[in-house]
Amino acid sequence: MSWIRNLIPVLVLAAGAAAPACAQTAGCAGFKEAMVRAAGDLKPEFIKPLVVSRGAGAGLDNFDLVTRARIDGVLRCKADAFVGFEAKITMPADGPLLANFDRVQEAALVSALKWAPSRAEATTRRMASDAAEYLRGSQERGDVFVSGKVEEHAGGGVDIGLLWTLTERNFIILTGQ
Repeated sequence: MSWIRNLIPVLVLAAGAAAPACAQTAGCAGFKEAMVRAAGDLKPEFIKPLVVSRGAGAGLDNFDLVTRARIDGVLRCKADAFVGFEAKITMPADGPLLANFDRVQEAALVSALKWAPSRAEATTRRMASDAAEYLRGSQERGDVFVSGKVEEHAGGGVDIGLLWTLTERNFIILTGQ
């Protein structure tokens, strides 16, 4: 789904232009440190990839998330300001991978938004339930693009989204930075 990867920088830039105020989020260094602590045994690491681009995403620093659990991700920052985070797995996935993906989502919410773990868990479970229901409905209708999409506005210009398809699951946090 390369179109999703191409759409994320556009959404990041649009969110920055549209939202005048941003909720209190961790800086990038704080996010990385908190994420490593929160996701512990998954051994998350953030590495700086080589990026060659023109225009889109200019001024943003990207860090690839690498884990032991086959979960990929991208952290986007502007200087030390947290701009966005995306985590992704391919489907079909086994139970342990799905559980680890849930843990990464919860750890990201705790790390980025400084939420209590119980709030992060409740939010991800509710959103996952809705995404699963919308994906089922999309399949039953025979949509051209079968997907379950859910978004939640966390206040202060922060948006959280899930995009589930038959081939992958994406979790996204965007701020108004």
